Formats: sequence, C-alpha cells, structure tokens
Amino acid sequence: MHPLVRRLAGLLAALAVGVAQADAGAGPLEVQFRSVAVPQSSVPAIAQDRAGLMWIATAKGLTRYDGYRLRPIELPADGDGSTRRGLGWVRAMAPAADGRMWIGTEFLGLVAYDPAQDRVERHAPGAPQAPIRAVTEGRDGAVWVGTVGQGLYRYDPRSRRVEPQTLPWRDDAETRVLALCAGRDGTVWAGHWRGLARRGADGRWHNQPLPGLDDGNPVQALLEGRDGRLWLGTQDGHLGVVEPGGVRWVQALGLPVQALAEGADGRLWVGSKNGVYWVDAASGAIQARLRQDPRRAMGLGGNDISGLLRDASGAMWVSGYGLGVQRHLSHPALAVRGPDADPAAPLAEADVRAVLALKNGEVLGATQLGQVVRLDGRVGGDLATLGTWPRERHTVVEIMAEAGDGSLWMAAAGRLEHRAADGRLLRDWPLDGGRAQQLLLRRDGSVWLGMQEGLYRLAGVGAETLARVHPLGDARLHGGVYVLREAPDGRLWVGGQGGLMREREAGDGALQPVPQAPGETLGSPAVMALLWTRDGRLWVDTTAAGLHRLRGWDAQGRARFERISERLGMEGVFGGHLHEDAQGRIWSQQYVYDPATDRLDGFGGAEGANFGSFWFFASAELPGGGLLFGGSRGLLRVLPQAWQPGRLSPPLVVSGLRVNGQPWAPPAGELVLPPGKRTLSVEFAALDYADPARLRYEYRLQGLDDDWTRVDAAGRNPSFGPLRPGRYTLQVRATAHQALWGGEMLQLPVALQPAWWETGAARAAGVLAGLAGVWGWTRWRTRQLRHKEAVLKALVDERTAELRELSLTDALTGLRNRRYLELRLDDDLALCLRRFETPDAGGPGPDADLLLLLLDLDHFKRINDTHGHAAGDAVLVQLAQRLRGVFRETDSLVRWGGEEVLVLARETERRDAAELAARVCAAVRERPFDIAPGETVHVSVSIGFCAFPLDPRHPRLWDWRACLGLADSALYAAKAQGRDGYVGAVRAAGLSPRDAPDGLAAWRAETRLEVATSVDDDALSPA
Repeated sequence: MHPLVRRLAGLLAALAVGVAQADAGAGPLEVQFRSVAVPQSSVPAIAQDRAGLMWIATAKGLTRYDGYRLRPIELPADGDGSTRRGLGWVRAMAPAADGRMWIGTEFLGLVAYDPAQDRVERHAPGAPQAPIRAVTEGRDGAVWVGTVGQGLYRYDPRSRRVEPQTLPWRDDAETRVLALCAGRDGTVWAGHWRGLARRGADGRWHNQPLPGLDDGNPVQALLEGRDGRLWLGTQDGHLGVVEPGGVRWVQALGLPVQALAEGADGRLWVGSKNGVYWVDAASGAIQARLRQDPRRAMGLGGNDISGLLRDASGAMWVSGYGLGVQRHLSHPALAVRGPDADPAAPLAEADVRAVLALKNGEVLGATQLGQVVRLDGRVGGDLATLGTWPRERHTVVEIMAEAGDGSLWMAAAGRLEHRAADGRLLRDWPLDGGRAQQLLLRRDGSVWLGMQEGLYRLAGVGAETLARVHPLGDARLHGGVYVLREAPDGRLWVGGQGGLMREREAGDGALQPVPQAPGETLGSPAVMALLWTRDGRLWVDTTAAGLHRLRGWDAQGRARFERISERLGMEGVFGGHLHEDAQGRIWSQQYVYDPATDRLDGFGGAEGANFGSFWFFASAELPGGGLLFGGSRGLLRVLPQAWQPGRLSPPLVVSGLRVNGQPWAPPAGELVLPPGKRTLSVEFAALDYADPARLRYEYRLQGLDDDWTRVDAAGRNPSFGPLRPGRYTLQVRATAHQALWGGEMLQLPVALQPAWWETGAARAAGVLAGLAGVWGWTRWRTRQLRHKEAVLKALVDERTAELRELSLTDALTGLRNRRYLELRLDDDLALCLRRFETPDAGGPGPDADLLLLLLDLDHFKRINDTHGHAAGDAVLVQLAQRLRGVFRETDSLVRWGGEEVLVLARETERRDAAELAARVCAAVRERPFDIAPGETVHVSVSIGFCAFPLDPRHPRLWDWRACLGLADSALYAAKAQGRDGYVGAVRAAGLSPRDAPDGLAAWRAETRLEVATSVDDDALSPA
C-alpha cells in the first residue's frame, strides 16, 4: 500500500473514532439557541449588513430583521404601475463596504439593496442568467458571482462591466460554482463541483489539488479564519485547511459540509446535513456535535444546516431547512446543566429541588422524582453524571447538609435523616411544620431546621425528638423560616416570614427580633437570605424590596439598613440566594451586585441561562469559586470570574420612516423635508438580538420637546406633528439594563423647509403689500362710498355669515357637517394636548378632556324599508333636536353619515362620559318619533365613545384617527351586547393602537383599557 494512502486511511480511522465519541452531543452542559419565527422554517441564507441588521432569506422571500419584525425586501413597482414583487428564492448574500447588500437570486440575477435609497436595484444586466449560489465582494470593491450552470463572473459596480471567468478542471471548464471567499490579502477562492480554484496574482484561475480526491469533489463551503488560513468543506464530508504545502484534511465527517464559521472563542462551527460540529481549529479534533433533541426546548431546532454566521457582537447564528433561524445564547460565565440525553440516566428528569456541594468535589442534586444524583462538581467536570447516591427511600429530599465527619443530614417527606457518607441510614426523626426549607448544623452538634411553619431544633444525634423554638416573649414563631445562618461571632440569625431575629448570646438559643432604626429599616419584613462577606458586612435579601446592606448600629443598638435594590430601581426579591465571589460581588441566580462600582446587573435567558423556574433554598458553592442554582429544568452554573457586564448601549438604527403618513426612505445623514410636510413618524430599533423584548427606549424631538419619553419595545414608533418649518433633532437611546443608560445615542437631524410664503422676506413683503392695499382701498372707499358703508357692511356681514353657516351645516338635520369638524378639530386637539403636556403641579386640571361619541340609530334601515325614506328623514330631524337638548352649545354635533352622528364634547371629564351616553340613550328611547300624522315609531341608539387623550401619561400615543377607530370599534361592541346602550374607552395604560380590541370579547378581556359599558356600569377593566 502506498505510504500516502496508508497515512490517509489512518487519519480517516482516527477521525471516525472522534466523530463517534462526539456524536453524543455537546456534553452535560446545554447549548441553547433562540429561534426567530420565519415562514415554513426554511432559510437558505443569512447575512448581516454594515449597520448591524440581519438579512434572512425565507421560503416567502428575502427579509431584513431588526430584532422585532421581518421586513420584506422587494423590487420596486415598474413604471406601468404594477405592484412590488419579491425576489424569490435567495441562496447568496454579501454585505458591501459602502453599506449595500449584494443579493444573488435564483431567477432575477444579481441585485443590490441600497440603504440610502431604501430600494432594490438590478445589476449586471449582461451577465449569464442562471441560479446564483455564491456572492462575495473583493477588496477592490468588485463583486464575484458564482452560478450553477453558467460559471463565475466578476462584476464592477462602478463601470457596470461583467467579466466572465474560466475555472479550470483538467482539460475542461467548470461552470457549477457553489462557494466563494475573498481573502483579506486579495486572493479570491472558488469552490465548485469538482474542487477548489484560486485566482492568482496574474488574474488567472488555478486548480487547487485536493489530496485523496483524484476525481474531485464538490466544495460547498469556504471560510477564511482569523489567522488568514482558508477552510473548506466538501460534499462527501471532508473538512480541510489550505496551508503553504497544500490542502490538509483535518476531519472526514461522512456528511456534506454546507456551512463554516469561526466562533468568537476560535472554535470552528461546521454545518452539515445532520447537525453542527464544533471543531478545534488548532488540532482538528471534534469537540462536540449538536443535533436536534425534542427534549431540549432551547436546543438546535433542526439538523439540515444551510448557513452559519458570527454577528458583530460575536454571537453565532444558524440557519437551515426545517430549522429556520436561531441565535446561539452564550455567556462565558453562565451554563445550564440540563437533563441527561439518555432517558434511563439518573438525571433524565432535571427538576432539581435541593443542591449540596460535598467536600470531595461531588455535587448532590435532589430531583422531584426522589432521586439524589451524583454530579462532578470539580473544575472541568462540567457537572457530568457520576451515578445515583445510595438511598433506599424515594421520597423527595427537600434540603441537605454535610457534617464535619462526612455524614449527611437531609430532610424529606416529614423525616429528618442522618446518613453515613455511603448512604446508610444511621437514624431518623419525625418532622412537623410542613416542608423543610433550611437545615443548619451548628458547632455544638445541634441541628436546626427552618420549616414552612416554624423553627425546630434537634439537640444532638442522641436526642429523641425535635423541639420547636420560640422567640423570647412570644408564644410561637409563626410563618415560614427561610434562612438560618451563624454570624462571625457565633450567634444564630433567623430570617423568614416573621422578620429578622438573632440569638441574644452565641449558643443560648434565645431569639430576639433585630431592632431597626426608624427610616433605615428593611424595605420588606420577610427575609429570604443572609450573607456575611469577607469584610464582615451583612447583606440581606427581602421578598419585595430586594437587596439590603447593614450600615451599622445607632446609639440605641438598632440596625441601620441601606436599601440597595430600591435605590437602584430594581425592586423585588434579589434572588433568595446570596453568595460572594472572589472580587467581593454579591450573586444570586438572576442578579449580581458589585459594591465597588455600585452597579446591579441582571441576567437570564438572553445570556443562555434558561433553566426553568428557579427554586429557593437550592444553591451551592463549587470548588474554584463557581456557583450552582437549582431549577425546574436543570442547574444553572455560574463562573463569577468569567463575568463581564453587557454593553449598556446597543447600536441603534432607524428602521422605518413615514412623512405625512407616506413611507419615506431613511436618510444617510440629515432628513430634509420639503414644504407642506407636517407630520413625522419614526420607527427605530436597537440591534441587540439576545432578547429584543427586554429593551427599553427613550426619545425626544429637540426643537419640539426637550423632555425624554420613555417607552418599552412596543412604543418604538412615535409620531410628531404638526411641525412648523425649522430644524429639529430626533434623539433616541436604548438600554438592556433595568436601570442604567449608556452614552450611545441615535441622532437624526430633521430640516423642514418653509414654503415661499413662510419665509421672512415673503412675510414682510406680504405685510407691506397688505398695508399699502388697505391704505389705498380705504382712501378710495372713503371718498366714493362713505355714505353707503354702514348699509353695505351690514348686508355683506349678514350674507357671509349665512353662506358660512350653510357650508358648515347639514341641510336635513341642521347638524354640523364634516367640513366644520375639519376646521375645528386641530385647534381642539392641540388645546387638549397642551393641558396634558404642560400641566400645573396638580395635573392637567378639571374639565381637561375631550370626549368623542359615535352614535348610530338601531335598525334604521328597517324604518326606511317599512315606512319610507321620508319617515327616516323625519326621525333624523327629531334626533338632532333631542341631541341638542342633551349636549351643550359648545359641543359639536356632526352628521357623520347616514344615521351616524359624531359628537365632540369639549372641556369635560372623562369619568362623565358614561353618564352622558346614558342620557343620550334615554332621550332617544323614552319618546316615540313622529313619522306621519298620527303615526309614530320607537327608536333606540347605540353609542361608542373614547376619551382623548386616551393614555394621559403618553398623550400622543393615541392620535385622533386611532381614537376615532377605537370609538367605532366600541360602537360595534355596543351593537354586539344588545344595542340601546353604549361601550366606551375611558383610559388606557400601556396599550398601543395596534393592540386595540376588536369585538365585544376583546373589549371585555383587555386589561390595559378602562372600559365603561351600559350593561354593567362598574365593569371597568383596571387601568
């Protein structure tokens, strides 16, 4: 056998063993992903542009993703007025240095999205028409395009020249290009159906030999590593790297290699037809194989991988067929020990309710199934399963502790068990008081147990029973005991539902409440956790007020507490567990507080810490400084030494613009608006893809309002207007932190140009011309018509008033018409908004609201059909008369159309809306309407109303059109609940217009809307 063949066979055999060993998965620590919902879960390609936006090719077309929604990217409408159309199936994309995105389509050739124009443009019209499988931009700005069937071509965007390229394969030219890579040194590589080609400095293409593949093999994936080496993957599963001596194979996976990417840690990600491989780039060893596991909700969503991409933040994205798009959730300090893959393994059910770290480095985890599982807690052990700790009982262990002699104490199902290190039961005692929550072994040999109801003490191993402990001067200690700790001076401290207590003297067992100084007490009486740090400070966690620090004691011996969480805006329990790391930071399973910087950070699912519901009283400290917390779907391992707080200011982009309600291309610099544009709507997004829903935003339009408006992710599309000509600056900032804001800010200058008549010179000229005209006309009129002035002025005024009244009044009913409302509406809305946006110290004041009531006569068509349209007209005329008797002269009654009447009640109170609507219903219902001599008909009315502004805290969130739409929806709800009544929106709290209820059931279920109905006047949802 040839030595080369023998060495290759040995390499393949070794690699096969490595594959088999890695096939079990990524080890006991979970690899977690977050999925992006895409149509049909099929994504052939992904990319990220220079601004940070993600591009996702879906089964329904190409989209751009800002963390919140997929925006379709389509060709603009043709000149003949046809609608926009999608780009079809897209398999290749490449970001350009100038911000564009190059897109290779299946049937439309090469196109590019230009963010400056917010449009897609076609390119390379003379290029061969064939499905494009690969696109990349070279260092010189040229675009390399690989097709299937028509070969490779180079496209120069500046000259728009297309240059066909010839890829040599023996004596023929290969036309099926599958992958492209433009190296940082200017070298261009092409993977094709027969192998790999390299473009030399002479501009010619040269075949790159693939050792052991004499007949060639399709090269489907290329990647330039950070060290400049080129990695390649073939259809038959070879993974190799190009080195000075040629291609060196490092793995033979036996599966097509379809995607390659290099992680932030240097690890190579290899996407195949059946999962993802992690490969050590230095040794070529397979570290893990990730495949879909239905038992892991946060795992890989599918196995047929089409793309891998490391984004600008360093996170890895995976795309595929049946997988969709997923983002790898990872933080170097956090890892989840999920269930064992083998259903028969000890930790197949990973609901861990109690945790204990033993002195030998092992960790005992008590599961909900009654097993106590042995895990490897040593550094590098990754909590691997070592077996089951021997215990003949299958009751659920609630709390555990290890004694100095290596024996174990545990409470389970109403029994206190003392066991030898090998699991033998030495003795047990009955327990009272419900579930055990704390177990403390004291230096005097006594065992203390905090229960759901009370505190118990076993004097020693020879004692027959446990005794209930009562504080001094109190008959009983009521409620749950959540924490038992010995202070550095040896005294016992007890925390729980009954507050904070401590021993009078060390070891005497006499408990007394800890006195607290007025104004410096704990923010909540229920104490969940205590911790004495190395510097001797006491830290306390409470149920509602979170983390506290003991400042010291006053002259009367009362404790003085500092409320850390409350001061930093992070109320609620800190975690129920307190641990100190080597840097003096305080940890729980969801927060970390650094006293040196006075910074409190949260963490969770966005960082890959999805371990279900955490359990109180289930935590341990591992060898090497790690921390362990129990949860409903596993264990959270924290390595504090690897913790780095996340960035406060993710990059911000303008993801959408509307001017006067019409789409507008986001500008690269200043937004210049032509004259006549008065309203501006902006959609922005912070490109933090870990968990976009947790982001909070602040924005303001300087020049209009200097105060910041704070919103959550649902409120990131504000509208501004009406705007006057001038200069403005939109400022937006975002944070993923619960309380801190970074310094990065999005700033969009806006210039609204004036019309010619709005310029200063035009105004001055107009004033002068007007003055001159008035002066001349007055002189002439005075001389010629002085004696007729009074009579003519009276006639003109009278006629003008009549004409104006006729133009603003409905001819049939005498009610106002829509034109009247259009003339009055802007002033009414502006006046109302000023009351709420510039209120006095006591608020906007009484009678500050506008009420919008939409009335509709019930079964009016029946009147017309039965009695004729003349009868219907008579009913409308009488309806107008009755409404004038209910409303004030200052209110506007507008015939909105047919039998609908719109009422705008000014300067009133929103709480009076229901009473006003009820009066209207009564005025219509109580007396019949005359429709002919001696003939009457009974009529009722349904009403939907809405108060403006609907959300007083955010007056501009619900504009006029949104409130009118909500009133219309309320009218239909009033019809649905039986007619002859009303439904109305009194106040909104955190509800956006796009979430407005539609239908009676939605109105009843919406908790963010205060609703008034005639069916039950008290049926108001909480604000």
